[in-house]
Formats: sequence, C-alpha cells, structure tokens
Amino acid sequence: MKRGMSILLVFLAAAALSFAQGRGGAGGRGGLVAGPDNSPKVGEMAPDFALVGGDWRAADGPRNLADFKGKKNVLLMFFPGAFTPGCTQEFTRAGQDHDKITALNVEMIGISRDMPGALSEFKKSVGARNGFVSDADLTISKQYDAVMTTATPNMAKRSYFLIDQTGKIVWKSTNNTLLSSDAVMGALTENLKK
Repeated sequence: MKRGMSILLVFLAAAALSFAQGRGGAGGRGGLVAGPDNSPKVGEMAPDFALVGGDWRAADGPRNLADFKGKKNVLLMFFPGAFTPGCTQEFTRAGQDHDKITALNVEMIGISRDMPGALSEFKKSVGARNGFVSDADLTISKQYDAVMTTATPNMAKRSYFLIDQTGKIVWKSTNNTLLSSDAVMGALTENLKK
C-alpha cells in the first residue's frame, strides 16, 4: 500500500512539473503548448475569407474581409467558443469598449466554430456590438494558424490580428492569451497611428 502511494505521488509530481514547464504554467495559456507560429506575419497581406454568420446578411454590407479595404481597419478576434468563461469576459469587455474601438475606425470580428444561431445568442447575452463569423469547419482559423492543437483540439485558438485599411496585418497576438481591454486598446492605438 505504501509503495503504491509513493508511486502515485511521484507520478503526480512529475505531471505537475511537466504542466508547469510549458504545458500551462507559462503565460496563462490554459494548458496549451505554444507551437511554432505559422500564422501570417506582420507586414503580410491578411488572407481573405467570406463573412458567414447572422451579422453579415445585409445585401449592401460586406461579404468578404477584402470588402473592408480602403474603408476600415479590422480586428480579427479568434476565440474557442461562445458562452465559455474567458470568451464571455472578452466579448462583454469588447461591447463596453465598442465606441472607443470604432472611434479608431476599427471593425471587430469575432471568429469561432460556433454555429450562427449560437453566435447570435452569445452576442445578445454578453451585449457585444461587433460582428461574428461562424467558422464551423475551421477553414478561416487554419488560414491564420489559429487552431488549438492540444488540450481541446479542433477549436479556434485565442488569437488577435489587426489589419489596416490596406489589408496588411500590422499587429498580432497568437499565444492563446486573453488580453485585457487596456492591452487591446494600446495595441490598436500604437499600431494604427503609424
């Protein structure tokens, strides 16, 4: 019995050490190992995609990301899933900061694999005022290397991409970290004044 308990304790200690050394201890990544960053680089043109979801049905509205070129900057916000605690916090704050963000001529677009109906309900429940895109098959997330590969694979990885009016990526955060409102506003202000 003592030997079995000792083996269990050694196993648990090794598991805890492994977790702390990169599988969740660094940067609050929630148990995810940061792999190589294969996402589009700052300075590159943002990959285009269709805007699919309940927010993009207006006949005269944008149909693709490229439709914002020359008109607005765009902040893409990839997130794991509607109604999860971190995502609820993130988009509640985004709704509260909406006027400050749109004053910078920025269109915020939330992207997850949730279906359009779920995204519409989520938007209402958190008071978000930005648009959402349903990426059910992760096509867009894969273009931006914003797919979780461990812990909960086949979900969008929390990532942010700021695209200027020329269609170029001018800032990104791809380490699956929930950024504070101040950090997002700072990134927008700093990178759009150039």
